[in-house]
Amino acid sequence: MLESRCNSNSPLASKKKTTKAYDIARTPIVAVMGHVDHGKTSLLDAIRETDVAAGEAGGITQNTRAHQIDYNGQKITFIDTPGHEAFSAMRSRGAKVTDLVLLVVAADDGVQPQTKESIKFAKESGVPVIVAINKIDLPGKNLNKLKQELSSAGLELEEYGGEVIVNEVSAIKKTGLTELLDSVLLTAELNELKKDAAPEGVEGTAFVLESVLDENLGPVSLVLVKSGGFSTANFVVHENGYSKIRTLLDNDTHSQRDGAEQGDPVAIVGLKDILPTGSYINIVKDERTAKKLYREIEEGERDLLEAEQTDEPAAPDNDLAFLADLLADAKTEKEIKYLNVVLRTDSQGTLEVATEELSQLNDEEVQIKLIDSGVGAVTEKDVQAAKAARAIILGFQVETPRKVAELAKKERVLVRTYEVIYEMIEEISDAMDSMADPVLEKVEVARARVKQVFVLSNGAVVAGSEVIKGTVIKGYRIYIERDGAEMAEAKITELRQNKNVVKEIKKGQDCGILFEPKYDDLQEGDEIVCFKVEKL
Repeated sequence: MLESRCNSNSPLASKKKTTKAYDIARTPIVAVMGHVDHGKTSLLDAIRETDVAAGEAGGITQNTRAHQIDYNGQKITFIDTPGHEAFSAMRSRGAKVTDLVLLVVAADDGVQPQTKESIKFAKESGVPVIVAINKIDLPGKNLNKLKQELSSAGLELEEYGGEVIVNEVSAIKKTGLTELLDSVLLTAELNELKKDAAPEGVEGTAFVLESVLDENLGPVSLVLVKSGGFSTANFVVHENGYSKIRTLLDNDTHSQRDGAEQGDPVAIVGLKDILPTGSYINIVKDERTAKKLYREIEEGERDLLEAEQTDEPAAPDNDLAFLADLLADAKTEKEIKYLNVVLRTDSQGTLEVATEELSQLNDEEVQIKLIDSGVGAVTEKDVQAAKAARAIILGFQVETPRKVAELAKKERVLVRTYEVIYEMIEEISDAMDSMADPVLEKVEVARARVKQVFVLSNGAVVAGSEVIKGTVIKGYRIYIERDGAEMAEAKITELRQNKNVVKEIKKGQDCGILFEPKYDDLQEGDEIVCFKVEKL
């Protein structure tokens, strides 16, 4: 951790140390976000005083970068995963997993699309923002223009009378780092972060940032502690079962640790299953409690957490219907639906061809996201990876061993294998088409011409009309047409004929039509068009 490395030669130690003692009840969690190549990872590396890019320690496969430092006696947790699947899960569940967003913007590049997306994420989540203008050591910068761009993008900067603090830093030169960390702690203090108690009967709760099947350690899950705390003596209860924690690893040093508390990122080793990314887990004191809690969850007597959980699908048959169901559950970013895929082929050449063919299916509504790919038969590791990512497995000219097929069925993972590439492309294309937003059109079913307009004492407008096409029925959706143009839409709430309230009026009959919302500009000669909406 940073605390152990802060010596006289340390870049942070060489800066002016703050004398401020911050009153913060727990570890703040900071999401480091921003546009690609603006220096998010380099800035975090500078803060941590390590070069993580040079290689991962400990031999654990790691994509999510969650790190904790100790700055002047106060822990801070940073999550460097702005594009990670876990953040989609956070948005979809409305979970406030992060306390602050550290928005990194390059001084020489300004506000870019991902900068705006990051600001949008923070606003939607109600999370305060701190801006770090990085690369201030480079020529060609215009900081005033950049700050105006940030204001235009929706941030109320402190120097313009708002609350968003802006820090100027250089990850390469390691300047402005202590001031940045002070800003983080000041913002955390002003937001009065509180320790959250775990639910009744639970030691702690956590959010799964990432899960992998490590070749040496087996299932490894990187989690962020949301409430309470736990130790290696405890049991994890998740949506698919429960098991004992074998080992807890520090996510930075990968050394073993005895426990974790709210705000800590920690790797859990030794579970029987790969925990689904973006899910919540409960940690309880012993196996008896774990068994009882999981039974209550299975029987619907208790939720895993107060947060909404994703329902598991029924065990799939290997057919197109299940694929469509999986697509229906696909996470979305903006308006795009994603189908997660693990791909296996018989050679590198066919892998390249299959990858290219699948990529051609992508459009602005539905896209394939390749989670993993390679040459050779479908393996148990593929099944575990697909389960963690809620992906399907596609195999081209490869086998699925019986043992692997049995595991896939048990874990509710769909495996499809093909001998002819166009069959694979055709089936996946059909499934993706079924999930695209349908094109809708209005189909006319009846029409009436307005002969006279009445206004009742209660203000309701009655269209005295003659039905000139079809049968007009109460409840129909309508639009008012004048000279071939649509004027307004409404719904028929009442039909009257000879002072009687009726359900329908046939062609050639006169009637009074009431609809909501009312249209005050209704005129004689207007036509009331009844329609239904159909998919093209």
